[in-house]
Amino acid sequence: MSQTETKKPGFTVPHVLVLIIGLIVICCGLTYVLPAGEYAVDPQTKLVVAGSFHYVENAPVNLWDALIMVTQGVASQGVIFALLFIMGGMINVVIESGAINGVINYSVHRLQDKSISVLVPAVVVLMAVIGGLAGQDSLVAFVAVGMVLARKLRLDKLAALGMFYLPYITGQAAGPTIAIILMAQETAGLAPVSGLGARLVVWAVLTLLCVIYTTRYCLKISRDPSKSIIGYMEKSNAEELALPKEAPKLHWENLVTIACMFVPFAVYAYGAASSGWGFPELLAFAMIAVIVVGVVNRMNINRLAVLFITGATAMGGICLMIGFAKVIGMVLVDGKILHTIAYAAVYVIGGMHDSLVASGIFLFTTFINFLIPSGPAKVPMLIPLFIPVADVLGISRQVLCLAFQLGDGLTNCVTPVSAVLAAAMSLSGCNIGQWLKFVMPFALMTFVVAIVALTVLQAMGWS
Repeated sequence: MSQTETKKPGFTVPHVLVLIIGLIVICCGLTYVLPAGEYAVDPQTKLVVAGSFHYVENAPVNLWDALIMVTQGVASQGVIFALLFIMGGMINVVIESGAINGVINYSVHRLQDKSISVLVPAVVVLMAVIGGLAGQDSLVAFVAVGMVLARKLRLDKLAALGMFYLPYITGQAAGPTIAIILMAQETAGLAPVSGLGARLVVWAVLTLLCVIYTTRYCLKISRDPSKSIIGYMEKSNAEELALPKEAPKLHWENLVTIACMFVPFAVYAYGAASSGWGFPELLAFAMIAVIVVGVVNRMNINRLAVLFITGATAMGGICLMIGFAKVIGMVLVDGKILHTIAYAAVYVIGGMHDSLVASGIFLFTTFINFLIPSGPAKVPMLIPLFIPVADVLGISRQVLCLAFQLGDGLTNCVTPVSAVLAAAMSLSGCNIGQWLKFVMPFALMTFVVAIVALTVLQAMGWS
């Protein structure tokens, strides 16, 4: 791939790993400044007991302790690493099979000048559906597919992220069957997947917003490349860009191969909701998909193995950043200030006007998400604290759970401690400054949608 990038002198945006390490240092400092405190935890349910907060002796975490935690942080993310390794291998096998190029060539030729206005919305909706039904970290591997499509459509790296990363993160933020909402509903005493209708409406509004935002950017830079935030378009070699004069044929092998990227997630989404499947089942289906792709495309078994290992190896640095990001939450917990922060927030939220409580829960969860992006880690701590506040002020637990879910999900596209965001930056080659310039207006619009939705549902007494 040949491309010309104009480098501008001046401030260089720090690498995501540098930002993560900087936040670890800041959090270590906070353990020396903020008073330590704890809530009692029910030994059977492992949930925080509301009203049990008490101050304890300070337990500051120094930088040496934080460095030691890195090993534990990396070791604790084994399942996530397995997901990324296997999904990275699967995506690389699919890309190298040539199926994606075949489908894109066929689509671009048939659509002619409408390719961007049709393909981009279709991809965004597809990724939002997958994110909403089975959203989890390994979906970031699809950014590699986005880079292929961006080159074919002569777009930039941000367009690739806007098509394959942003919609699944956005869809996940209001998805009705993802793990985080099922955990929150169970903790709040609600039936799993209850409140489906309202959640689907919120999901649809956010997805439509993502479609309009991403498509508008892609059309804008396609018409005038100088408006690209990156400053240049992705380019492939002449042979790769050239389209045949006659319509390319769409072979059944291409369709089966493309389907193998998505079928494992669809099956997993159904199994997770109906049978309680977890990540091991998803990984098993992904590995079956790799074998099917190899057989359908008549790949040499040794070549299939090499392609799979190559894709998995590309995820190594990403996994390292995930391990470092985990340390931030560990510092706050070991320094005994996480519950202090939560106690202060619950006190403030409890004093708000009834109409603002749901928005307060959303905003505080958003704040905590900048420190601890892991949703499952926040559920047992925050939901039990929010329940008595919501009950006393007459806020339904459905509204509470949606406020928590949106607060947990909508900022995952901007928080620098998100390991998934770090992975997306690494796969695309963008830096965090370029990405934030692109995505911040969208993130602010989703905040408005979330607050309006929560206010309306709260006023309606949605339960």
